[in-house]
Order: sequence, then structure tokens, then C-alpha cells
Amino acid sequence: MNTSIENANLLLPIPLPHLSRPYVVLSWAQSADGQIATRTGDSKYISSPESLQVQQLLRRDCEAVLVGIGTVLADDPRLLCRLPEEQNPEQRQPHRIVLDAHFQTPGESCLCSTSNEGPVLVIGAQAAQRAASGTEKKDQADTEERIQKLAARGVQIARVAIDEDSVPSRLKLSIPAVLDLLYERGIRSLFVEGGSAIITSFLKQNLADRVILDLSPRFIGQGIPAVRDLGVLSLGEAKHFKTRSVATWGENVVWVMER
Repeated sequence: MNTSIENANLLLPIPLPHLSRPYVVLSWAQSADGQIATRTGDSKYISSPESLQVQQLLRRDCEAVLVGIGTVLADDPRLLCRLPEEQNPEQRQPHRIVLDAHFQTPGESCLCSTSNEGPVLVIGAQAAQRAASGTEKKDQADTEERIQKLAARGVQIARVAIDEDSVPSRLKLSIPAVLDLLYERGIRSLFVEGGSAIITSFLKQNLADRVILDLSPRFIGQGIPAVRDLGVLSLGEAKHFKTRSVATWGENVVWVMER
């Protein structure tokens, strides 16, 4: 069955459920064996030309799109909706969110240079927790300088608590705290694009309401997996979703599932 890109109701429930946090949609493109890129990081394009529209439709229809700093540094994305005017007559653009504990988002990045086309919010770790994690004074000063440069480019800044299992060398932001922050800012729907560490965090903490897989009929073998360790030791502990729809978009299969 071929699916038109106009069938956006296949991607999101209408209306969205009312929750005390944003409704969270995880979506990514992967090979048939679960890889989002090769060992060298090559991922263009696992999606088919048709299934690439899934990403654009979600950017149009969700109030915000979220990625981690790893995706920003590796891909330098804009995260803007690029649908033509006839498919996006209101010219809607999502609020673009970056989880960036150390505020490493480059001031010259595509996100910063397009902050006038749609709001950009960089969320980092609370200053006190950064200090408690062993960050030296010079590092703190450097961080503050980076924050000032981001703010000068029109980027919004926020801080949240770090995750309980964070280690000083790799701070992880608390996902529930991030969702609370976004909800307080009026965001009711969130499209999580990745990368794999972010996807894994949402799945591990049961904070994904819907998952949309863009499956390519390719086998990569050893590469970069979409989902990392979830701590599952038996099938009874697996993160279980219900299939809502399965359809072909070009040569790819788009599989929509929800809790």
C-alpha cells in the first residue's frame, strides 16, 4: 500500500491526548537491522525520498523538535520544516530544542544562524550541579562565555537538573525535568529526532508515547545502533508498543506504534 504524504493523520493522533507533560513522538530512520548509520557515520539517506517527508510532517505538526548535542556537532542540522507552502500554508516552524549539558552548541551552527526563522532553546545542566560534578573554575568560565555567545545569536537558554546516574565525564540531563520545563513553556507536543543516546533515554524511562520507524530495506551490519542498552534481561521487561499502522512510503516502510 502506498501512502501519500498528505495522510499526516497516520502519524499523529487527532486530537492529541491531554497529558501533564508534552506528548512525545520518537521517530528515526534505520536499516532493516536497526542501524541509523554506518561505522563511519554515513546515514544519507537511509530514508527513501518519500519517507523523508515523515520528518518534515512531524516538524510541521509538533510544537517542538528535540535533538542531543551529538547530533548538532555531527550533522549541524537546521531542524526547520522544509515543506512547500501548499503543504504548510501557515508556514509553521517547530521550537527547536538541543539537550546540551555543557553548552557546546557552536555559535556558528546552522541552528544559531537561523534563530530568526524559528526559536532555538539550548538546555544545559544547572550550574551548581556542574560544579559539584568536578568542573574546574576555568571550565565554568568558558561555559559562561559560550552561553553569552549563544544568547547573542538569539538562542534561548535554560538549565535543568542532571540525571541521577550521570558521571562527571558525561553529564546527562534529567529527561523528566526537560519535559516539565517544556510543558511550563506551553509546549504540548514534542518530536524527538535523536540521536541514539537521546532515543534510548526516552525509551528507557518510558517517556515515549508514540514511535514512528522509517525502515529501509538495507542491511548495514555493524554500525551505529538506533537504540542502545535498555537494561532489558527478559522479554517481559521489554518496552512494548501496539502497532497503529504499517505502510510503504517509496521503498521504505513506515511503522507507527504507540503505548
